[in-house]
Amino acid sequence: MDRMKDKLDALWVEYREAIPDPEAHSDFMPKLWQKIEARRVETTFVFRRLAQICVMATVALTLVIGAVLIPHGSSDEAFYTGTYVDVLAAEHSNDYVEALPAGDYR
Repeated sequence: MDRMKDKLDALWVEYREAIPDPEAHSDFMPKLWQKIEARRVETTFVFRRLAQICVMATVALTLVIGAVLIPHGSSDEAFYTGTYVDVLAAEHSNDYVEALPAGDYR
């Protein structure tokens, strides 16, 4: 266990030598926040640009669907002027014909 602790201590010593502690100046924190804000602006710019692209693609797709895929009017406009009952009666008018004596139909 002591050998592992010695290895760890040696590793910490190498780390401290490789990366010295930053000196604490009066402008240390403002510079640190400037770096943080610069990174934040970069990441939000990427997401903002991605959102703009998605919105523009959605608008373009909506216009294509509205202009091309949805039919403009129909020759069967008279078909849509009747009520639901009128359409059913016209389509199934011969389904319930009852034969009466002497060839009369109802």
